[in-house]
Amino acid sequence: MQTMNWNDLKYLLALSRLGTLSAVAKETDVDMTTVSRRLKALELALGAQLFERVDNRYLPTEALQRVMDRAEQVERDIGRFRNELSGQDEDLSGRVTITSVHTFVNGYLLQRLPSFYERYPEIQLDIVADSSQLDLGRHEADIALRMGRPEQASIVTRKVIDLHYAVYAHRSWQGSGIRVGEMPWILFKERYQNLPEALWQQEHYPDVKARLLCNVGMAMMTAVKSGLGAACLPCYMVGDDPDMMPLTDPVELRAMWLLIHPEKRNLARIRAFIDWLEQQLEQDQWLFQGSAPTPNEP
Repeated sequence: MQTMNWNDLKYLLALSRLGTLSAVAKETDVDMTTVSRRLKALELALGAQLFERVDNRYLPTEALQRVMDRAEQVERDIGRFRNELSGQDEDLSGRVTITSVHTFVNGYLLQRLPSFYERYPEIQLDIVADSSQLDLGRHEADIALRMGRPEQASIVTRKVIDLHYAVYAHRSWQGSGIRVGEMPWILFKERYQNLPEALWQQEHYPDVKARLLCNVGMAMMTAVKSGLGAACLPCYMVGDDPDMMPLTDPVELRAMWLLIHPEKRNLARIRAFIDWLEQQLEQDQWLFQGSAPTPNEP
């Protein structure tokens, strides 16, 4: 029997969660051939079949299902061991992995990072802009900033700021005399129609005509700035952009939540980032609340 490579455990657990080699390859940043090879090596080392293919998906065998909880615990233990060795006190240096949605990363966070690096030049930030829910329990990220309250009881969670939204259009629409509900709109694609901002639009402007459908907020922002029509956008993303015209008063629709694994919250480099972020959010609270414009709708 071959010796087991413990590093292959991540492929086993990823395939159990995701079900396809392509999804595992994307998550682990390797090609599908590597994933397949590592899983075959793991089966040879363990002397057992781990997965069955059903309808083009990989399902854990009964034998693997029986030990899945222990496999996940081993993964957590390895991550804890690694963190305690490499991060028991690197002081203000080392890597911090942060995940959040594209809108917050590209519309707020990246522009403010120079002030972080001025203060902490030896800390390396690994930013994952993705709407998928990376698992902090499996150490896929150190910090998560999410736009909804999570359910994980084992993760330290707290609200860091409320998020206000308003309807915006390009300044070129000013004086057109067209009512907000009669303008062309940029809306979310059908699969995102249950987002709070989409539901608000459906309640207050249910009969608007969609000129463009998008799947991310940054694309909607670009479309509005290009003069294509109106959209409900987060106030922090628009800020005081002189090209953007608010058409409604801001309304609180979401909140941002900070998540961190309890074993990592006292690491100096992670504490430094959280403290810096909270200072930034407090300083920019006006940005997230938005201003109180005079609607152009009679």
